[in-house]
Amino acid sequence: MPAANGDGDVDVDAATVPLAEIAAIAVLPEPEPSVNQAVLMPPPVLEPDDFKDLLGQAVGLRLDSVSREFGGNDEMHVTALRDVSLEIGPCEFVSVVGPSGCGKTTLLSLMGGLDRPTSGHVYGAGLPLGELSERDLADYRLQRVSTIFQAFNLIPSMTVEDNVALPLTLAGIELDERRRRARHLLALVGLEHRARTRARLLSGGEQQKVAVARALANRPGLILADEPTGSLDSTAGEGVLNLLADLNRRGATVVLVTHDPEVARRARRVIRMIDGRAIELEGGNPTVRKQEPVDPAPRLHWRDTLKVGVGSAGRRPLRTALTTTGVAIGIAAMSLIVALAGGLQGALSAPALSTSQVHQVAVYPAADARGGAFDNGTLSTLAAQPHVRAAWGQVAMSGTFASGTPVAAGATPPPPSSGALVSLAPVGSSSGTLALSAGRLPRSDVAKEVVLSDSEAAALGYLSRGAIGTQVTYSAASGALQVPGSSRNPVAKPLDLKLVVVGIVSGNAMPAGAPGGMAPYATVRDYWAALARTNGWKGGEYSAITLLADSGLAVEGLRARVEALGFQAQTFGDQFRSFEDLLGKMRVALLGLALVALLLACLGIANTMYTAVLERTKEIGVLKALGARARDVLLIFVAEAAVIGLAGGLVGILVAVGLGRLGNSAVDRLTQSVSSGSFDVFRTDFAVVAAGLVLAIVLSTVSGLLPALRAARQDPVRALRYE
Repeated sequence: MPAANGDGDVDVDAATVPLAEIAAIAVLPEPEPSVNQAVLMPPPVLEPDDFKDLLGQAVGLRLDSVSREFGGNDEMHVTALRDVSLEIGPCEFVSVVGPSGCGKTTLLSLMGGLDRPTSGHVYGAGLPLGELSERDLADYRLQRVSTIFQAFNLIPSMTVEDNVALPLTLAGIELDERRRRARHLLALVGLEHRARTRARLLSGGEQQKVAVARALANRPGLILADEPTGSLDSTAGEGVLNLLADLNRRGATVVLVTHDPEVARRARRVIRMIDGRAIELEGGNPTVRKQEPVDPAPRLHWRDTLKVGVGSAGRRPLRTALTTTGVAIGIAAMSLIVALAGGLQGALSAPALSTSQVHQVAVYPAADARGGAFDNGTLSTLAAQPHVRAAWGQVAMSGTFASGTPVAAGATPPPPSSGALVSLAPVGSSSGTLALSAGRLPRSDVAKEVVLSDSEAAALGYLSRGAIGTQVTYSAASGALQVPGSSRNPVAKPLDLKLVVVGIVSGNAMPAGAPGGMAPYATVRDYWAALARTNGWKGGEYSAITLLADSGLAVEGLRARVEALGFQAQTFGDQFRSFEDLLGKMRVALLGLALVALLLACLGIANTMYTAVLERTKEIGVLKALGARARDVLLIFVAEAAVIGLAGGLVGILVAVGLGRLGNSAVDRLTQSVSSGSFDVFRTDFAVVAAGLVLAIVLSTVSGLLPALRAARQDPVRALRYE
C-alpha cells in the first residue's frame, strides 16, 4: 500500500500496485508544506480467480530405457515400447505425437501408473512407479495424476455431478464438500445446468467437458490427455486445448497425446513416437526425484461404498428383483420353520389347551347296558380314577318350550314347541366353546339363562336375535332324551323352569341336532333333581360323563382304564394330533424348500455378480484409473451383494410374518371347537427377525465375494480396453 515518507512523498511498491493506480498517484496534488499528510489509497480490486486451488504440486516424469511388451505363450507377442528414455520436467507442456499403434497410449499408461514396464524404470513425482505396490500406485493415481481419456470413460448410469465427484468419493471427502467442488468444476466448463443429467444423455462435446472437470477434482499435479480433441468438433476441441494450456501456465505438468500435428504445436515441446521409439527429443527440464509428500487420503467411506452398491444394483432392476425374490423365499421359509418350531411347542403347553377337549375323555354306557345312563355313583367312581382333574356329566331332558312374552289382547299366543334341554359343561372345567350366532353364554353355573338353538327360536316365533332377552318356560316330559323305544324317567308331575334367553347357537351344537337349548350345569342338575324327587326317579341322571385328564400324556392311559371298567370311551385329541402330524410334515417340507431356495438364491447372486463384473469391466478400469484401490473395488461389489441380501431378507421376513398370522388364524378356526383360547402356532419374535436378516446378508455377501475378488484383480489397462 502507498504511504507518505518523512518528506511527504509517497512510496509505491510497483511490483504490487497496478499501473493505473501508479498513474493515479503521480497526479495527486502536492500537500501543503506545513502539513505532513499521508495519502491513503483503496486496496487494489483483484479479479476472482475461478481456477484457484485446482492444482497440486507439479509432477516431473522420467523414463529410463523403458520397454513394454504384451502377449504370452498363447497370445500374439507385441512390443509397444522399445527402449524409451526421456524426461519431462515439472510444469512442462509436452505433446506426444505419432500414428495410431505407435505406443502413445501405452506410454501414457506407464506415466499414469496404470501399467508397469516390462523392463526399465519409470519415475513419477520422484517415485519408482514400476516398483510400487498396487496400493501405493492407487494413491499415486488418486492424488498426483489425472487422465483425460479419448473415450471419456464416464459411468453412463451416474449423473454428471456424481461422475465429477467420483475421485473425491474415492478419496473419502465429505458429501457437502465434494458436491460443492463438483458444481464449481462444472461451472468452469459451462455445464452447471446439466449437473443432475445422466452422463449417457450428453453429447460427445459435453462428455469430454465432464471428463476434463473430473480430471481436476482431486487437484492433480500431472494431467495426461489421451486424444482429448479426437471426438470433438473444432470449436469444442479448441476450448479443451485452451483449458489445458491455461492449466499448464498455472503450474500443472501436461502431457498431450495426439496424432494431429496442429494440436501438437500447442505444446512447448513435441516428442514423436514411431514404432514404439521416442525420437526427435528436445532437452526437457530435469525431473524432481523427491517431491513433497501428499497426506494419505482417508479413502472411500462405508456410506459411499453402500451408496455406490445400491446404485449398481438399481441399474439392473429385473435381474436384481429376481435374485432378491430367491433370497426372500429362502428366508421366509426358514423364518416360518423357526416360528413354527417355537410356536407349536408353546401352543401344546398353553393354559387354554390344558382344559380343552384335547385333554378330555368322553364316557358312554356300554352298548349292552340296560339303563343307558349314569348316576352319581358312576360319576364319583370315574372321577376317582388317576390323573383325572375334573369330571362332570351331561344332563339331558325332553320337553317343551313356551314363550313367556306377553301378547296383545285378543292375540293368540304361540303354542309350546318341543325341544331338549341339555346341560353345559361347568364353567372353568372346559375351554371348549360354542360357536354362537348371536348373544353370549350364561355367566355362571347357577344362572337362570339359556342358549336356544336357531330352530327352537324359530319355532317359538322369534327371528334369531329377537329371542335374546326374552323369557321362556321349559317343562320336561322325560328325564332323558327321547329316542325310539325308550321311555326312561317319564314325568308324571311336571315342573316349570323359567329361563332368560341370552344367546342363539346353531342346531349342530345340540345332541343329534335336536331343537332345544343349553342351560348352565348346576341349573339343569337342580331342575333334574327336583323332577326326580317329585316323580320318584331312582337314577339315570347323566347320558354321558366327561373326564378331564391332568396332562396330554395321561389321556390315552385314562381312556384305557375307562374301557377296562366296561364303558365306551372316546377322546378328542385325535383331530389335534393329526393336525400336529400335518404341521410336522409341513416343517420338513418348508425346510427342504428353504434350503433349495437359499441355494438357488446364492447361485443367483453369484451369477448376477459375475455378470455385473463382465458388464462393468470398463467401469472397473475407470475406477482404478481414478485412483481406486483393489480393496475399494472389492468393497463396492461386496456392498452390492449385501444390499441384495438385505432387501431379500426384509421381504422374506415380511412375507414370513404375514403368512404366520394367516396360519395362526387358520389354526384358531380349526381348534375353535376344542378350545376357546388362541394358539400362536407360528411365533415370530425379534430374535427370529434379526437372525433372518443377518443370515440373508451373510449368505449374499459370501455369494458375491468371489465375483468381487475377480473385479478387484482386474488390470486397469485391460479393463479400459474392454468392450
